Amino acid sequence: MIEAVLSDEGWPYASAPPVEAGDPGRFHALFGRDALITSLQLLPERPELAAATLSALTLRQGRRFDPATLEAPGKIGHEFRDAPPAAFVAAGWPPGGAFAYYGTADATAWFLVLLAASGEGGWERARDEAGAWLASVLDAGNGLVRHIAGGRGGLVQQGWRDTIDAAADADGGGYVRADGSNPAPPLADADTQAATHAALRALARMTGDPEWTRRADALRALLSERYGPGVMALEAGDVVVPGAGSQLGWLLWADALEPEAARAAADRLCEPDILTPFGLRTLAASDPNFGVSAYHRGATWPFDSWLGWGGLRAAGRFKEAERVRVGVLRALDQLGRAPEFYAVGLDGSLAPIPLSNRVQAWTIGARWALEHEWDGRAI
Repeated sequence: MIEAVLSDEGWPYASAPPVEAGDPGRFHALFGRDALITSLQLLPERPELAAATLSALTLRQGRRFDPATLEAPGKIGHEFRDAPPAAFVAAGWPPGGAFAYYGTADATAWFLVLLAASGEGGWERARDEAGAWLASVLDAGNGLVRHIAGGRGGLVQQGWRDTIDAAADADGGGYVRADGSNPAPPLADADTQAATHAALRALARMTGDPEWTRRADALRALLSERYGPGVMALEAGDVVVPGAGSQLGWLLWADALEPEAARAAADRLCEPDILTPFGLRTLAASDPNFGVSAYHRGATWPFDSWLGWGGLRAAGRFKEAERVRVGVLRALDQLGRAPEFYAVGLDGSLAPIPLSNRVQAWTIGARWALEHEWDGRAI
């Protein structure tokens, strides 16, 4: 199915255009995070996707500081289109011309992870510039990658659970405090820190520079101390934004926790309010902000569960990991196509969600990777 989302240059669009009535098909564009993760998922089978994705994103790599687009030197971009999306125009983005937006906290980390995994040569300048950006934001964030709110009509939450206004997001995007209100930026979500840890280890392998190992060790210690099983993110002042969910799988996948903290994360991830018959919930069903169809606050995503599957395997929880693998594949068989995400009810039932794109690139990648037991880890 990957051919359905490949560009002429060979990199994957985040989703196909609408393939049936009711299909939103709204992400038929180059998204840095999505293209990088999809390319990692399919790396053993289709290595040319990695080369095309790395090339496309290097050509668009940040060169200057632009507070409107959040471009910065070395930074890998979030979204590129021929014209801006309507939501951005409504928020003040100029309606004419190409759309290049850099409001992402983790695409640069995923760029470095894919670059190391692929073994592609000739990207040393892009690698070093991406590493310099990552080091600068870690230094600015006291050891964490924190979302820099701002930009013209842009995202406030900029990890993969991205949104402009989580508290007002009717679809359940992003994350909120226990009372449903918005956390105060700058934000440091667990998912982004996990990807950053993997990127620092990747830089250490690629360059042999012990500075990257030092930074990775420091981040691992910080995450082990502050990101317990019930921590979704830290908001301004390092106040905890509570929540247990699939972010724990990201931390395990990236080997971003010390052994005791990793055991606690794995134990929580395997509780039945997160681990369902069809994969891992983004947010535990016991959480006050859980919604069975909520975009980032309850729904189950195949790509997200793929990372969690790899994380559980890394933690030695092979039985539970196999439940995730088999469950996601069974869900995709029952639902058909390659849905972006789906709902798992409190009774364990499976249901489609209308908002979900019917053909999502990293769902295609997750299916192949789970079928072939490839977890993408090179930690």
